[in-house]
Amino acid sequence: MAATVAPSRPRVLVVAAWGPELERFQELVRGAPDLAVDLDVAPIGIGLVDAAAGLTRRIVSRAPALVVFVGTCGAAPSSGIAIGDVVAGTSVRLVDAAIAEGRAAIPFASEAIDLDPGMRDALVAAGARAATIANTLGVTTDDALAATLASLGEVEHLEAYAVARASRLASADDAPIRCAITLGVANRVGVEGRAEWRANHVAASARAAEVAWAALDGVVRTSTTRRSPA
Repeated sequence: MAATVAPSRPRVLVVAAWGPELERFQELVRGAPDLAVDLDVAPIGIGLVDAAAGLTRRIVSRAPALVVFVGTCGAAPSSGIAIGDVVAGTSVRLVDAAIAEGRAAIPFASEAIDLDPGMRDALVAAGARAATIANTLGVTTDDALAATLASLGEVEHLEAYAVARASRLASADDAPIRCAITLGVANRVGVEGRAEWRANHVAASARAAEVAWAALDGVVRTSTTRRSPA
């Protein structure tokens, strides 16, 4: 009689730009050691280039079916999104100030990338607010520029486009990588943004992690097989 082969568990990759933004999520994982998925939790790097390289390495080594990015962001001044809110990305666009002001052009990455609608809806059900994301190359520190960029994204972030693009490029036709992004709002974009972020980023990232964990409940729901925490 042939041996029965146990079905492999789906692989889920939860990432952030840097380690501190994953601490609350890792606490939640340690509190639920019986998982129905192969869960990998790791920082991938700060900024567009390092995040793209870091996530690509992780995708190659882990081959996830789902990537969830957790972090913090700034809210555009006209977005109506407040510090302390959590957003679930609907789409992410690469944004450059010179292009937005009509002083430069970009021959690539001109279209927004849509994020996974199923995970977005799960994040919203868990307490997030759906929002578009503008991935700038640097933190916007000018109020006038913040107002100009607001039409391109309701929140500003430095790694979201890298995460979405790397997930899309690494997908195969028969094995797409679903990608979701959830961010805690730590500041308003503009001249006071950096000081506000320093004051609020710990609480904001913890709240985003809690929303991500709640949204993933249907995916990582406990099973009968014990495993070590991620």
